[in-house]
Amino acid sequence: MPADRLTQYRWFLLDAVQLSAIGLTALALVPGSSHAFDMLAKLQLGPAEYTAIERLQHGSSLFVVASTLALIALGLHAFLVRSNAVAYGWSLAAMLSVGAAQLAFWFVGYPVSVETAGWTHLPADFESARRNWEYAFAATGMLAFGGLLALVRAIEASRPIASMSILKSIENDAAVRAARMRARQIVAEDDGERGLVERSRAA
Repeated sequence: MPADRLTQYRWFLLDAVQLSAIGLTALALVPGSSHAFDMLAKLQLGPAEYTAIERLQHGSSLFVVASTLALIALGLHAFLVRSNAVAYGWSLAAMLSVGAAQLAFWFVGYPVSVETAGWTHLPADFESARRNWEYAFAATGMLAFGGLLALVRAIEASRPIASMSILKSIENDAAVRAARMRARQIVAEDDGERGLVERSRAA
């Protein structure tokens, strides 16, 4: 019985981890996806217009926090589904994709952020810095999106096992309750019969 309850709570934990991983991974792709959709238009802007927009839309801190938390959630998810080879493989793929998005930011985008102090002033080579910044964030968006798709596949692979385990725990609980009810009925019937025997003897 304790083992069944532990299994049931483990799958409840998995549900919470999966929901958190989906939300955080989706949040991590927001800055990159916005850059990807606006990239062609922003590459046509002049330096003053571009820096003004980037100061307003500077989303690197959001990406770093969300993707770091997403990596933690994905790692926990991989640990929880490690007994399922398919779900575990897709979880690792999601982790690698989000991790690659982090690398793209730190090695390509972050140096531009440092050079421009968060786009508060123009870099020495504006065009090169702008291209690196836009391409880095576009790459983070695509990689984070790939990580989200891999996570969805991992969750799909894990659900049959989760559902069967939860159903098994519920069935076991129901069987135990039914057995207890039958035992109580038997005891009550025995007590009733003893009472009748004793009353008949007394009469």
